[in-house]
Amino acid sequence: MPTRNVVSWNAMIDGFVKSGNLVSARKLFDEMPERNNISVTSLIDGYAKAGDMASARVLFEQSAGKDVFSWSAMITGYVQNGRPGEALKIFLEMLEKNINPDEVIMVGLMSACSQLGSLTLAKWVDSYIAKSSMDVKRAHVLAALIDMNAKCGNMERAVVLFESMPNRDLISYCSMMQGYSIHGLGVKVVELFSWMLNEGIVPDDVAFTVVLTSCSHAGLVKEGNRYFGMMKNEYSIAPSPDHYACMVDLLGRAGRLEEAYELIKSMPMEPHAGAWGALLGACRLNCDMELGEMVAKKLFEMEPQNGGNYVLLSNIYAAADRWADVSKFEWKQQLANELEASSGFSQEQQRIANREELVKEKVENRDFE
Repeated sequence: MPTRNVVSWNAMIDGFVKSGNLVSARKLFDEMPERNNISVTSLIDGYAKAGDMASARVLFEQSAGKDVFSWSAMITGYVQNGRPGEALKIFLEMLEKNINPDEVIMVGLMSACSQLGSLTLAKWVDSYIAKSSMDVKRAHVLAALIDMNAKCGNMERAVVLFESMPNRDLISYCSMMQGYSIHGLGVKVVELFSWMLNEGIVPDDVAFTVVLTSCSHAGLVKEGNRYFGMMKNEYSIAPSPDHYACMVDLLGRAGRLEEAYELIKSMPMEPHAGAWGALLGACRLNCDMELGEMVAKKLFEMEPQNGGNYVLLSNIYAAADRWADVSKFEWKQQLANELEASSGFSQEQQRIANREELVKEKVENRDFE
């Protein structure tokens, strides 16, 4: 190419980012004679999608003349990587620099609030949007508002917003169902799922996960079995390990342990720890020591660092007055907890969680008026 300009450089960087080649993208970025916010934002987005928010933050801090798009990339990146507190922190920094958020940023902020489950934050965001010139009737904004209010416990507001939608879609239905499910309203989830089907909306695997989980927690065995069959036979959705785990939990909570065990054995894929864990929990509820021992042995092999599995088996032994066996597992439980605490990943996750909680408290106590 005889003459390279900023447009061609940006196009190449964007291409490398979209193909997942961040090394080449960064090499070009460093060689770029004249950078602009487009190249910066593209690379930040690439780092975020790769889960490398540390590199994204360094690049963001080094960038001069940050625009709304680079702020948006950081907020969205933190949300996508399960760091809602950091997303809120970036948002506050943006407000302090008198940069007005756009719809993309507000949708990202609402997702952060949904992850934190903070009713205080949800009410502030709702109020902020109402005072702004933002069009809340736009589908993606309204859907995010519904999701935020539902997951933060303001179901009354979520219902009002949901019923105001001229055209409800699968995403808005799932948001409402997840909200009801979080708050233990399984019957409402089933009602809403039926309403959705009557409107001709085709459910996806996520919708079935929500309704099956709700059926399990509400003890709706008949409905759960019907929906599990429906996803396979009517919608040609192959059940995932999570769907099977929901059904194992449903049957186990209902005391139908043999059916739950047979379902695990019939799975076309290798059962994950979630399915076995649901069965072990059911064994504890129903004091089935023989099956519980077998399931626990399987879980000890799969996740030896999970102290919760040792606790469940110990509880089964305690219910049967087998105190010698309870004592035998106390040291194993302690060892598992020590293994988990000593892992670098665990320490990093705890450090992040502590910082997220501090940011959440700081934002909740802030005077936004």
